[in-house]
Amino acid sequence: MECGGTVPPCDMSVAHKLAWIEGLSTVTVLTAAMFLLPPGPPETALGTVLARIAVVAAVCVTAFYYSDLYNFEVPHNFPQVFSRLCRALGVSAVVLAITYVLFPRMMFAGNLASQTLIVTLIAVLTIRASVFALAKRAPFTRRALIVGGGTLAVELARQIRTRPDLALRFLGFLAPPDSSESAPRLGTYTDVDEVVRRLRPDRIIVALPDRRGTLPVGALLACRFRGIEIEEGSQAFERFMRRLAVESLTPSTLIFGDGFHVTRIQLAVKRMMSIAIALAGLTLAAPFMLVVAILIRLESPGPAFFVQERVGLHGRIFRLVKFRTMRALEPAADGVWERDNRSRVTRLGRVLRRYRLDEIPQFINILRGDMSLVGPRPEMASNVATFSAAIPYYNLRHEVRPGLTGWAQVKAGYSMSTEEVTRKLCYDLYYVKHMSIGFDLQILFDTVKFVLCGQRPG
Repeated sequence: MECGGTVPPCDMSVAHKLAWIEGLSTVTVLTAAMFLLPPGPPETALGTVLARIAVVAAVCVTAFYYSDLYNFEVPHNFPQVFSRLCRALGVSAVVLAITYVLFPRMMFAGNLASQTLIVTLIAVLTIRASVFALAKRAPFTRRALIVGGGTLAVELARQIRTRPDLALRFLGFLAPPDSSESAPRLGTYTDVDEVVRRLRPDRIIVALPDRRGTLPVGALLACRFRGIEIEEGSQAFERFMRRLAVESLTPSTLIFGDGFHVTRIQLAVKRMMSIAIALAGLTLAAPFMLVVAILIRLESPGPAFFVQERVGLHGRIFRLVKFRTMRALEPAADGVWERDNRSRVTRLGRVLRRYRLDEIPQFINILRGDMSLVGPRPEMASNVATFSAAIPYYNLRHEVRPGLTGWAQVKAGYSMSTEEVTRKLCYDLYYVKHMSIGFDLQILFDTVKFVLCGQRPG
């Protein structure tokens, strides 16, 4: 299957629009509260008032973001949204209280800040309820028909059914009679004309597991000339899931498809950003690193740092540095996964791993040019040969500089099996295809979320 066409990672999606709407609604609520709630209209300068409002709105929207209120891949039924929203506003209240202690001039008079948080809760809940109610209704959605009955088709249908941000309404499948998992099945591949005339879909997604001799070319061409959008299944999967369907890719897809293009200026800016953040990180973390190194030596015998050969840009081997979080490997341990699955993590190491603090020394690798701030996670040199032989296109991830954090790290977490490595590769290749400074900044924001929560994704 082919998946041509780019999928900009930072396009104006439903999530981005919702963030703007909720940010502007917070500003509106605060402005109205200034004049309607006691103690009345503010006497301070207009610029100061607007600055206070902007701070509250920015804190609220940031808290919404870090509470997964704009991540539509997680469940978004009303009780869960309400719970996450209350938690986000609670975090906002704490952050604003600290801000007001540090900067008293930014404080609102009276109880205005707490009152507006409650009003903001009501306003956002109203916006969310309206969006969810309209998300699957005409004219705000487009009707989608899926031609195919395999695993890819079923997953696409599940995404359309459960995610309001896709703005699609699922009509059904056109699939072979033996596709029992494809429900509702509206007919077979030969019934395209009849089903299209009856249901009038706006989009047809072609997700056939094997097109040879089965693709209804004539019927699909007729639909295309009638103005119906025809989308390839793996392209839709990429757009929905923001990862490539590696199992559905072909060499011609990667050779002739869009994406996989970054300019020298973008690479230069990316490198300068990595160096600047690495220098700042090492400078600020130096006292902390000294304390951690001492504690590691006191807890268990061995060096404070763990040095291991990893595969970097263009397959070049480099020595990655991190804090040691495990006891020495037993001589009897062997195998790709056994080395990581043994219960050798120390108590301090468990804390360092949870908050990714064990990776701070990798700022040194960034300064040396071995790594970038964002990119695919560098794999152990001993594992690369195994994965390359078992997983198609695995070596393509080495066409960019590896990163301290990356799209696969924030979306899939640790990998402990070949299947999980394959899933992470889907995200790595998506990143390589859509690499940009904006995408890097989004990944850094997501990384901060997982570090603060102390939880691994996936």
